[in-house]
Amino acid sequence: MKINYLKIFFVLALSTSVLTSCVSEDDYSIPKTVDYALSESFNDIGTGAGSTEVAIELDGWVNFNTSNSRLWVGKLFSNNKFAEFSSNFSASGTSDQTWLITPAIDLTATTSPKLSFSTLTRYGNGYPLKAMVSTDYDGTTAGIATATWTELNFVKPTADDVSVRSGAISLSSYTTSDNVRIAFKYTGSKSGVKTTLQLDNIKIAKN
Repeated sequence: MKINYLKIFFVLALSTSVLTSCVSEDDYSIPKTVDYALSESFNDIGTGAGSTEVAIELDGWVNFNTSNSRLWVGKLFSNNKFAEFSSNFSASGTSDQTWLITPAIDLTATTSPKLSFSTLTRYGNGYPLKAMVSTDYDGTTAGIATATWTELNFVKPTADDVSVRSGAISLSSYTTSDNVRIAFKYTGSKSGVKTTLQLDNIKIAKN
């Protein structure tokens, strides 16, 4: 019996084509990239250890305590850098209102910007952090008190030593401003709330 090898090859090739065409296009799609108006993971900060504190210094950022001289500091753990503050290390009888404020952010070219960050608490005896937004802050330490700050709602840790994402916080109300500033304010005291608060991965996705 004569076998038509060319015909068999054509049938096999056709079958292979049909089978591979069943694969969804999504399986080959390129992951969507996110464009950020702000992205700060504190990779370039100096860090201290133990009683040695190195205050965070980043271009355009404001790091200021309106109650005493202690500031947000850089820390390193498991090869990850982050910002930290704790009133536990402040002097007896003092209180802290310590601000870490972003540079001015232009959101005029965005449509639905979203803020996200992560926090972690240690030795918690109350949650000390507020996240706020302003469009009239002038970037000076004196201007902190005169600026209009709007508090933002975000997801907070419910247990110590667990890093928690804030969730996607909408900043859509600020797309007409080129002077958006995000402030992270720690409020505590040696005799009151003195939770250690770690802050990291601050990002504003443009859309």
